[in-house]
Amino acid sequence: MEQIAFWGIPLIYWLLVAAFVLPKIPYVGKFFNVINTGVHELGHALMALVLQGQVLKIELFGDTSGAAVTKSANRFTAMLVSLSGYLFASAVAYLAFYLIHVGYVQHFIIGLSLVFLLMLILWVRNWFGVIWVVLFVALNGFLIYYGNTLYINIAALFYGVMILIESVWSTLVVLFLSIVNPDAAGDAANLKKQTHVPAFIWALLFVAFAGFVAYKVVVEYLWPLF
Repeated sequence: MEQIAFWGIPLIYWLLVAAFVLPKIPYVGKFFNVINTGVHELGHALMALVLQGQVLKIELFGDTSGAAVTKSANRFTAMLVSLSGYLFASAVAYLAFYLIHVGYVQHFIIGLSLVFLLMLILWVRNWFGVIWVVLFVALNGFLIYYGNTLYINIAALFYGVMILIESVWSTLVVLFLSIVNPDAAGDAANLKKQTHVPAFIWALLFVAFAGFVAYKVVVEYLWPLF
């Protein structure tokens, strides 16, 4: 993607500011934060399916939390399902910037929309999750049909930045929780129950992988945009 600037300031700076400011705005900010939540829960669901398990439902909530309710054949496969959410979200962040970099901007937005639409058909059942997916898909449909190339490029880069930042930030939150309240540390707490390895260790693994992916994205794809 070519560098885009507004008032002499590269677009990437505007998007980074937006990614940090938007979550502080009621309703609007959290709407976009749910993108990473959905990707995270999809990671759990896909791992469950790969390991011959079942996906019962996925829930997305207004506070940007989510849940993937799955069934696994044994403790080992359940551990892999618990492990997959944060790792998958980071991997998708890298994939997003790769697709943008090679020019598959519309493909990225359409693909992301179709993935969420498929999640809605198969698994998303709570009201907020249903409404969110419908609005997100409709927004992207409007953008692809009526938007020009500039707006589509901005949207794709914005989605990528949001997924990347949230994929890192969410692991830092889990790391903090694993220290102050390990039983409330989400996937790290589940892994602790399944393996007896402290939640803090699992949280460190999540942070390390997310940080590594973020570094790779910045060096390979974002640096030329600054």
